[in-house]
Amino acid sequence: MVCRRYRPRHPRASPVWQVFADHWPTYQRTLASHHPHLDHTVSAFLRCGDFRAGFTRWRCPDCAHEFLLAFTCKQRGLCASCHQRRTLTLAGSISGDLCIPVPHRHIVLTVPRLLRGVFQREPTLLHELFHAAQEVLVLWLRERTGHPDGQPGIIAALQTFGDFLAWHPHLHLLVTAGVFDGGAFRLAPTGGWSRLAELWRHAVLRRLREQQAIDDALVSKLLAWRHSGFTLDVGEAPLAADDIAGRRRLAEYLLRGPYSLEKITYEPRTGCVLYRSEKHWRTRRNFEVFSAVEFIAAVLRHLPAKGSPLVRYYGVYSNKSRGRHNPANARPGDSAAVVPARRKRSAWRQLILKVWGSDPLQCPLCQGRLRLLELVEEEADVRQVLTPLGLWSPADAPHRFPPAHAPPETWVDATGGSAARTLLTKPVPVDPHPWRAKAEPLAWRRFVFGEYTTHDTDDFDQTGCEWPGRADEPTDHDINQLTLFDDGWQPDAPEGEPVFWPGGGVQEFPVDDFVQHAPDEV
Repeated sequence: MVCRRYRPRHPRASPVWQVFADHWPTYQRTLASHHPHLDHTVSAFLRCGDFRAGFTRWRCPDCAHEFLLAFTCKQRGLCASCHQRRTLTLAGSISGDLCIPVPHRHIVLTVPRLLRGVFQREPTLLHELFHAAQEVLVLWLRERTGHPDGQPGIIAALQTFGDFLAWHPHLHLLVTAGVFDGGAFRLAPTGGWSRLAELWRHAVLRRLREQQAIDDALVSKLLAWRHSGFTLDVGEAPLAADDIAGRRRLAEYLLRGPYSLEKITYEPRTGCVLYRSEKHWRTRRNFEVFSAVEFIAAVLRHLPAKGSPLVRYYGVYSNKSRGRHNPANARPGDSAAVVPARRKRSAWRQLILKVWGSDPLQCPLCQGRLRLLELVEEEADVRQVLTPLGLWSPADAPHRFPPAHAPPETWVDATGGSAARTLLTKPVPVDPHPWRAKAEPLAWRRFVFGEYTTHDTDDFDQTGCEWPGRADEPTDHDINQLTLFDDGWQPDAPEGEPVFWPGGGVQEFPVDDFVQHAPDEV
């Protein structure tokens, strides 16, 4: 039997922490317009997991072994560790406690590129996306089910980031596949997505026009487009009513942070940051190179303002509905509760057990249970404890960084690799748009200890496309016959989807059998 031991993370090993520690003062001097609340956010992030900022002492009562646990910053978006804790806690609450056991759908709503700058210049307009989505989904589901008074359950999560931290505001929604009316769940028939997409386009444009964010000329232009840019993406079939694990995975995806530490490599010698992701359709590369200041600006623009929610609940999942159906607030004649009124909070130990499979409070010497001894917050007390352990250093001492992620193994670049070579050969600033250079033949490039080896790929198309004929011969076939990543999959017929329940149509689903009482908050 393998006995796992919990090992605390090293915040300074994070490439994002290293970038902010080295270049945050430079960013403050470079940026003309700076938001004061970011100073507090970044300052807290740089002290997350730092023993000098305070910690708790844990001791085993059997063998007197001690364990120090540093305080965290609890920042959204910027700190990957703290944001992940929020994600796991909220996703478990959404999937197991909040969602009623009925079929749910994952719907993604986006806006055209022409409007993204409007939301970037005025972030408060992002609230209009929430209101527009709630408005059209309620109207559309009532129309599809034929119940004008029905209420769906909607959980809307805002994401402003795309690949390579690009500004791309869009909504992910976890929606019941029908409405609740008269104590029963009415399943909506399949199809109707084109109708929903049109409702989404008109609702967003109308709300932006009412807020005077756009003028009538731009509205007419966007309405005249054949391809509006207001896209709607939906899964092939709804999640099953009893698929709690599927809802949890989907909720974690909706609540994820703006960046992934596994995709980031920081080079302190040149002050450059390499961000790896899937190959972008425009640049035909699977990486992007930022200067440190550009990377900091790209991360910070996705941080929500203080007090601004990124997740909202509507319909039967709204706070008002949960409070009205709370058994503690029930009045004579009220219907039974269908959703819990409060969320429970997962403890730190429970999350570590769930993710890593090891108990952080288990003594590594005698396998006993560690118990909280004291909280150490005062600087004098912190120094007294850390100095004998060799963990104390002055605040202005130079950073000693643990090793971060190794450089990537594979490069895919259509520009000849000049942007990638810049990472180790040229100091900042780095051109943030290297795709403007003339494209060169595609190639695979392997990075090994600072050297690049190029392998020609004449017989391989990095785009994953297969033409009806040979790639080096002209073809008379229409471009629409191009097959992308052909794996034998065939799309459903227009407006056709797999039927979730036998027989399809509107299904009666008694809610009273699934009454969930509000758990006590911990």
